[in-house]
Amino acid sequence: MSSRAPTASLIDLIRADIALPVGSRVAVAMSGGVDSSVVAALLVEAGYEVIGLTARLYDVDPTEVVRAGSCCAPEDARDARGVAADLGIRHYVLDERAVFERDVMQPFLADWREGRTPNPCVACNRSLKFDRLVGRARMLGAEALATGHYAQLDRDDDGHARLRRGRDRGKDQAYFLYPLQADVAGYLRFPLGAMTKTEVRDHGDRLGLCVADKPESMDICFVGAKKPAEWVAANGGAPSGALVDLAGTRLGQHSNLARFTVGQRRGLGLPGGGEPHYVVDKSADGTVVLGHHEDLLVARLTLEGYNSVTGSVPATGARVGLQVRHRGRPVEAEVVGSGADGLVLRLCAALDGAARGQAGVLFDADRVLGGGTIQQVTRASERT
Repeated sequence: MSSRAPTASLIDLIRADIALPVGSRVAVAMSGGVDSSVVAALLVEAGYEVIGLTARLYDVDPTEVVRAGSCCAPEDARDARGVAADLGIRHYVLDERAVFERDVMQPFLADWREGRTPNPCVACNRSLKFDRLVGRARMLGAEALATGHYAQLDRDDDGHARLRRGRDRGKDQAYFLYPLQADVAGYLRFPLGAMTKTEVRDHGDRLGLCVADKPESMDICFVGAKKPAEWVAANGGAPSGALVDLAGTRLGQHSNLARFTVGQRRGLGLPGGGEPHYVVDKSADGTVVLGHHEDLLVARLTLEGYNSVTGSVPATGARVGLQVRHRGRPVEAEVVGSGADGLVLRLCAALDGAARGQAGVLFDADRVLGGGTIQQVTRASERT
């Protein structure tokens, strides 16, 4: 592998981010993509003893074409192994298929069948990256685990973990990382957080990495070439049911609840013409409720399983930024309740739809405060 020498300033930046003595053992979660491969290579350049860890998460049907950009597929382990060999570092492939099936794939299926809209990337971060990989890295004597996430991790003046958005807002992954717990935050490193994707690819080219031009990974890796609704149908299916309006009037019929998510406008199976309809709700019996755009506006919602990255729950009356989609923008919300049933938020600005099962993540400017799973949604039109 040929490479051009790094600049002294780059080495200084990497060492400042890792915050460990040169020569320390650092594990890198290597997915086989350019991001994690660049992390491993930069740490080698900076003088650390690097160990590569790749999790094998699922099997691929040999008769099916794998979608370009799928992550964590079996061939990705091969790519990670090749990069590790070029770097001259130890590399381990960890068989986590049973855990991934139990903690990510089966809940994904169950959520669609129950009328929720799940986010498997959040579940994967919680179970695999922040639990299993951290545990394996510690067993191997690593003093930190570095990943290729586009997010920034440091500490505030009081020493509390501070998870912030990545510099490249188009690639920022802070939304998915809210399950990070304060006691694990000190062990993780995100060396790409202050870089842009273009800069990372430039480093891949400079380092001569074989994966420098590899396509971007997709959000739902294990569905292969299928659409999520097709994958659900092929793995036991989701309920069929009626399409109804807010008054309960039947508008049509559908064969797969997983085809629908809150806010969806197209592909509803209704005759053309007239005012467009949107999915505003769905339920475990297969019913899909349709309404107009104004019916999507959210008045309040409840987050269950709230995890605080900062170590404390926002107080009642606190104003926060609430983000309910990866590519969405935070909107202002007020904490109006906190207890065993979850964290209750009142929307102070327009939020165009939210679905049960989605991640609701709280921000203070670019800092992640924490997040949970949306359990209950009250539409503005339902207020009395």
